[in-house]
Amino acid sequence: MSLWRYLVFTALFLGAMVPLQAQSQADLLVSAVVQEQTLPAIFARLEQAYPLRFYYRAEDLPARTFTANWQGLRLDEVMRQLLEGSTIGYFYYRDYAVVLAPHSLIDAGYSADYYRALSQNLQGKPQEEGSATSPVWQVGDIGRLNPSGRAEVGGQVLDEQTGEPIIGATLEWTNLKLGISSDEEGKFSSRVPTGRHQLRVQYIGYQGIQAEVQVYGDGELRIRMLSAATELEAVVVSAEGPDDNVGGARIGVERLDLKNIEKLPTLLGETDVVRGLLLNPGVTTIGEGAAGFNVRGGAVDQNLILQDDALIINSSHALGFFSTLNSDLISSVELYKGSIPAQYGGRLASVLDVQMRDGNFDRLKIKGGIGPVSSRLSLEGPVLKGKSSFLVGGRASYANWLLKRVRVEEVKRSSASFYDLNFRYTHRFNEKNTLILTAYSAADQFTYNRQFGFNYQTQTGQLIYKRIFNERLFSRLTLSLSDYNSSQENLVSSLAGRVDNGLTYLSLKEQITYLPSRDLRIDAGLSAIRYWVNPGDQQPVGSSSLVLPKTLAQEHGLESAVFANAEWAISTRLSVVGGLRFNLYQYLGPRELQVYGAGLPYSTSNITDTLVYQKGETVGTYNSLEPRLSARYRLGPQSSVKVGYSRTSQFINQIFNSATPTPTSQYQLSTPYIPPFKSHNLSAGYFLNLQENVWETSAELYYRNIDQLWDYRDFAQLLVNSHLETEIFTGKGRAYGLELSLKTNRATLNGQLSYTFSRTEQRVAGISLGRWYPNNFNQPHSISLLLNYSPNQRNTISANFVYGSGRPTTAPLTNYRYVNGIVIPIYSARNQLNIPDYHRLDLSYTMGKGYNKTKTIKTSWNLSLYNVYFRKNAFSVFFTQRSNQNTIANRLAILGSVFPAVTINFETI
Repeated sequence: MSLWRYLVFTALFLGAMVPLQAQSQADLLVSAVVQEQTLPAIFARLEQAYPLRFYYRAEDLPARTFTANWQGLRLDEVMRQLLEGSTIGYFYYRDYAVVLAPHSLIDAGYSADYYRALSQNLQGKPQEEGSATSPVWQVGDIGRLNPSGRAEVGGQVLDEQTGEPIIGATLEWTNLKLGISSDEEGKFSSRVPTGRHQLRVQYIGYQGIQAEVQVYGDGELRIRMLSAATELEAVVVSAEGPDDNVGGARIGVERLDLKNIEKLPTLLGETDVVRGLLLNPGVTTIGEGAAGFNVRGGAVDQNLILQDDALIINSSHALGFFSTLNSDLISSVELYKGSIPAQYGGRLASVLDVQMRDGNFDRLKIKGGIGPVSSRLSLEGPVLKGKSSFLVGGRASYANWLLKRVRVEEVKRSSASFYDLNFRYTHRFNEKNTLILTAYSAADQFTYNRQFGFNYQTQTGQLIYKRIFNERLFSRLTLSLSDYNSSQENLVSSLAGRVDNGLTYLSLKEQITYLPSRDLRIDAGLSAIRYWVNPGDQQPVGSSSLVLPKTLAQEHGLESAVFANAEWAISTRLSVVGGLRFNLYQYLGPRELQVYGAGLPYSTSNITDTLVYQKGETVGTYNSLEPRLSARYRLGPQSSVKVGYSRTSQFINQIFNSATPTPTSQYQLSTPYIPPFKSHNLSAGYFLNLQENVWETSAELYYRNIDQLWDYRDFAQLLVNSHLETEIFTGKGRAYGLELSLKTNRATLNGQLSYTFSRTEQRVAGISLGRWYPNNFNQPHSISLLLNYSPNQRNTISANFVYGSGRPTTAPLTNYRYVNGIVIPIYSARNQLNIPDYHRLDLSYTMGKGYNKTKTIKTSWNLSLYNVYFRKNAFSVFFTQRSNQNTIANRLAILGSVFPAVTINFETI
């Protein structure tokens, strides 16, 4: 502590023993005669004659002497005469002290909090780490106390066992009524007065922490939390903190809490991230056997799915029954379905951002689960203790034994299997530089009744380099390479054939994050994705096959972007997130491009010329300027309104004209004849929390104007078609709806109720007479209800009910017999009818993990019943014709029975 601060402290400490005077020092009348006296001598005389104390550093005072005769002169005037022409100023403290110090220090504006901190004689060394077992923490250095008397207390919240950051942990300074939450790096920052305060740290699935914090000045805490014995809630979807439903600046953001996903009723015992997402309003699927998920009426391929910035090409195993995301290896899952941040692009409807966790840096750990048709196992631990770690996890299925026991012969002659494998190596060069290497491999195989089958594989490698330049500036550089290949086989003799297609990409992304203040965050960077697309290779299988071989030329594209995004807490009521993204897409050679006659429709009969482009030449270019904006205005401590807007574009699409894409559906890049999809996305909502966030409610309205899209002509031929543009019509679309959500976080009985009303329509010239018609994923009404009952800490009973309006379909309304006896069906307009509504009830019982320090393994059991009342939900409806010319509708139900499952989960402590 500097000397002058010590003197000030002494003044305050000793002065506290002097009785306060009613009269202010400034108005005190001074009478004295001084003759050639120094300032210290004058101050000593005044202290003897009046109830005053002067505090100063002698070497700071002017060295000259003074002669004066004061008779009833105000103290203010006396001090002005004594200090006139010097660099020293003064101020009063209470009614007894006059503190002298250089003007430069006084002008810094030292507050009452500052002097109170000094007077409390705060001294001590900071304690950098805290945990549930060490509840007294010290932060900062009194010698570095800010003039405001307040301190910037920051730090990080970590898992005690794994060292992983805890995202969304709530930190509450209870005596100050101030709450904050940890960000995606587990970090937090708050400005508090110096002194002793009460801090409460909470996060679902962890033991809460109550601690006293002695704040001396600016400093950091590293808080480590222990896992709780059991987790009480099944799946909790929230933003960054318990009140972020109200306080978060972004609209339409959902986060999946992974701690309790094992308790959600599951199909065949396999925990699934996507099924957790389906609890949220606006997120749907067309049923079992459907790949991926749909957000606000968008197609499956309109969701950008990222795993540590690597694009997930196919997010489903076993034709959509399971997700490719291994929940045991994930640290966070965020879904952006409203306003999308500027650092994400390339898809129309939503972004699912999945972040993998690092392995344990201190000790070896094993975790896994065994189910009736699949099992999972993960292993993690240090390579160099405290410096580098590994994490490896895999899943595999063995469903064939179950298929053999089904009483349907076609099913008995079928087979299905999948596996996936994740590897992650993390090396910390030092506190500021981290290198991460990841690898992912997955494969699926399915054959039905020895008639047809699918198989598809993914191989991905990734390098991530994270650098912290200082406490306010850090970067993340990601390089990803992925190869996805799929095959579809027809095994019937004369039609036996195989069609292969695939997608390879190389991506590079650099993102810089700058934190100029605790109220402002700026993200900026650039990205590029190079595509190599195999649109189709058709080959016969067997000597009797009539299938003709055909191979399409490989396609090439480059999608580049530059972006900037800012999050600004303007005031306690108003927060804004704004960004801008510029996309540049180039369709590249080598390529032979057919030229169609001017003003004529795209048809092979209208081709007039062929242009040849060499390797690397630009065949076609599209660009898109995409503003993004979201704002929150807090109406009070428990309610807020939010609005959001984002412009999005999509340059690569899956090609399918069935109910949903299959894993073997090909990918198509935008070309000079096939334009990208583009849309404007708007949303607004009201958010209200009650009873200290025990109840969370929300109502959101959204509208998506798709000003550029395309759809397929009737009876389009899409398979291995070198002139795909001849099967496509362009148009526009719209989607709008209302999403309602009610959630409770009560300990014994908790859950979530979601309702969505939505419409998704298109208008494309050449389809349905140019009128608006529903798209394939239009579901006007959808409901999901999850209830969890936990009579004690180890047992949970869960019930999950879902309902959705039947999807649109096109059906024959009547028919007529042609002159040669052929019956010609007459179909309805595109998607004008609906298949039956979907509804299902699931139940599960979880016996939670016990916690005993003398044991090395903790286990939990999950018993589930999927589709309790045997509902035969229609995946699709197809039509057959009888000999009497009548058309019969047939329901294709993927599951028509209840599916029980027992899963055991285990983990080393």
